[in-house]
This record gives sequence, C-alpha cells and structure tokens, in this order.
Amino acid sequence: MRVSRSIEIDVTPDAFHRVVQDYARYPEFVPEVKAVRVGERHGESVDVTYWLDVKLKLLEFTLRHITRSLERIEWTLVRGGEFMRANEGAWTIEPTRAGGTRATYAIEIDLGPMVPGTLEKALAERGLPNMLANFKTRAESLGETTR
Repeated sequence: MRVSRSIEIDVTPDAFHRVVQDYARYPEFVPEVKAVRVGERHGESVDVTYWLDVKLKLLEFTLRHITRSLERIEWTLVRGGEFMRANEGAWTIEPTRAGGTRATYAIEIDLGPMVPGTLEKALAERGLPNMLANFKTRAESLGETTR
C-alpha cells in the first residue's frame, strides 16, 4: 500500500527538519509510538527501532533513516519482524511563500498476511492525518513559528 499526504506548518523548513530528526522524542508527541531506541549515526544515516501500538498488538521494527538534504529524509526497513514486510518512504520539506513549511509524508508499507487489509487501510486513512497533525502541533509548539 502506498500513501502520500501533505500538511502546511507555520515554522521554517529548518525548524521542521529538526523535529523530524529528533527520533528519540517521538513518544512525547506521537501517541502510537510507545518507545524508540536510536542507534549510532553513520554519516547521514541512523537506525531507529520503534515500538508502535496499533491497538491489536505492539509492533517492533527498525528503520534506517537517511538525511539526503534539508529538504528530504528517507527511510527503509531494516527489520520488521513477523508483522511488517516492507516500510519505505520519505519526508519532503519545502518552504512556502509565507515563510512556513509544506511537509509531505510518503510511505509504502506492507504489513503482511498476519495483518488484515482493513487495518492497513485504517492506518493510512486515519493514522496518517493524525500523525501529520501531531508533527505540526509539535513543531509549532516549540516557539519557532513564522507568525
């Protein structure tokens, strides 16, 4: 399943980039993320293990995040366990004319045969907009708004 959504945020692209890269703090503002373990950085790459509560089960998986530029952070699945066969995507961070940020989150995910397609669809249709709203609120609450 492939999904992409965008949101406008009243902070500079640089400020939003810092929020996206602060993986250790995700449990503070993304309710489904119960815990993270951030590995060592290797240049622009870092492996992050997530424990994600999807109501039915706590999923544990590791993603490799790669900062390509201030405008793009990509990830690929390193280890997904029994419930995740694929997870890759990217944040694209662009300035708006008003001095804010347009952030686009694109993901391609395959949760495998153990997870019903209806759950995958619900995660995309309801979970993604909620997650984007959480990132927006977090970035704007840090006090670097453009207004």
